[in-house]
Amino acid sequence: MGKSRGRSALLSLLLAPFVKHNGRVASSPAILHQTPAPHPANDDCNAWRAYWQEHGQPWRTEPEIDPQRQKELDQGRGLVPDIKQGIYPFKGMKLSRADVEWLLATHENGQGPVDWSDESQRSRNGLDLRGTDLRHIDLQQLPLTRLRCGLTHDEQLWATEAQCALARAPVK
Repeated sequence: MGKSRGRSALLSLLLAPFVKHNGRVASSPAILHQTPAPHPANDDCNAWRAYWQEHGQPWRTEPEIDPQRQKELDQGRGLVPDIKQGIYPFKGMKLSRADVEWLLATHENGQGPVDWSDESQRSRNGLDLRGTDLRHIDLQQLPLTRLRCGLTHDEQLWATEAQCALARAPVK
């Protein structure tokens, strides 16, 4: 058993430079076993920015949304879009920047937002926000690659005007 543990430790040391942790390459096996830092106070904007920076999500600026809101958004994410029926994951919901940040961070089972600079991700679907209310929220600096906020040109060719309107996500 001692040899097995020694081999496992050696393997961990050898693989450590290739293991990603929180979106970054881990520099040592110890990083993989660290306890995550506690969340800052909700009213401390600077602490939240530093927290997200530390966690490899520098585009996030808002406090983490509460578990109840996470559950609501997760339920919406589970809906299968249907243009003809006007069904979209977050249709009619007013989303905040914190909501969009959380949806991006947890997009596609935690893969996160689409990174266009990584060619292997260019075929991934972006976040689907068709039919949501995005008015009065600041979406600047968010990684919104391949975001869906309406119908594609091809979809608009066969959809009715009412279906096109239901899919739009107003932003102003």
